[in-house]
Amino acid sequence: VVGASMTLAAKRSLDPETAVAADEGWKTVGDIAEIAGDEPIEKTISVTCRSGWSKTVEDVSVYVLPHHDNKVLSSVCPHEGCPIVWEDESKKFLCPCHDSYFSDKGERLTGPAKRDLTEYETRVEDGKLKIKV
Repeated sequence: VVGASMTLAAKRSLDPETAVAADEGWKTVGDIAEIAGDEPIEKTISVTCRSGWSKTVEDVSVYVLPHHDNKVLSSVCPHEGCPIVWEDESKKFLCPCHDSYFSDKGERLTGPAKRDLTEYETRVEDGKLKIKV
């Protein structure tokens, strides 16, 4: 049993996909040439999640802010994890669960949320906008 556990652990640690994901942690959001405008752009990235020995791939939404140097924000409210939405009329992000509002830069304005929206570290590589996850 111990040998089998060690073999599985070794296989997992030597899995090239795992090694790259642990080493890199950067995901492509999109082509930098296609990111433009005055409104936030919602993008979806696939993230590999691990729980014990199981591995799942989940789609995660983020908001790219072309009008703020392509800053990328989480689409999850920091209050209780509800998904946020962009309101075109008010030009603000809203968490519809508890009415927290955030500016077009992701700064907390009102509501029970105690902090700004989470900002991802970004870089541009080979014409692609990438975020560190």
